[in-house]
Amino acid sequence: LSSSPDVSESIPIPDISENNDIVKIFQIFNKYILIEFADQRLWIVDQHAAAERINFEKLLKRDNENLQNLLVPSILPFTETELLFLEENISFFKSLGFVFKVQKDSILLETIPAEFVDTDFSKLFEEVFSLEDNIENLSKNIEKRKNDILATIACHGSVRAGQKLSYEEMLSLFKDLSKCNNPYSCPHGRPAIWKLNIEDIDHN
Repeated sequence: LSSSPDVSESIPIPDISENNDIVKIFQIFNKYILIEFADQRLWIVDQHAAAERINFEKLLKRDNENLQNLLVPSILPFTETELLFLEENISFFKSLGFVFKVQKDSILLETIPAEFVDTDFSKLFEEVFSLEDNIENLSKNIEKRKNDILATIACHGSVRAGQKLSYEEMLSLFKDLSKCNNPYSCPHGRPAIWKLNIEDIDHN
């Protein structure tokens, strides 16, 4: 298309609790979900950006339900400075659903949010540490950087670009996105959903 699809936030995502007006829902390039409605609207969803937004808002509202106790706790080695940061902020991470014990040269990760079961936790924490050049500053500013930390964590538990989804998974993603406070972008600011109608397509 020669012009960008409409991303106006003044247009609400349709209520699809009774998804009777969905004609088709399918995936292209294992990256975008297309939803055709009976009234000739077309929604295009970036599956990774949408999943990031969903996980970000789940972390923001985390009530520590839907947690997964690891059958075998994960031992994650870190430097002395990193361990000090984790120990100082153990309650912060517990509020997000990550429960661990700090040991001499590692942490023992025991509980995680259920949606993060396939996550590389070493990489997740390393990316959190990298949000500041000095990890001590990150600890001092953890409340100010909370959204950045949540966005970094949310990325790791999200559906990836290139991941093939079933019909049920696509529909569930769209439904969950429609319930978000801000369904229009991922927490890093990338667009998550676009709207087209048949007139937009006819004129391009």
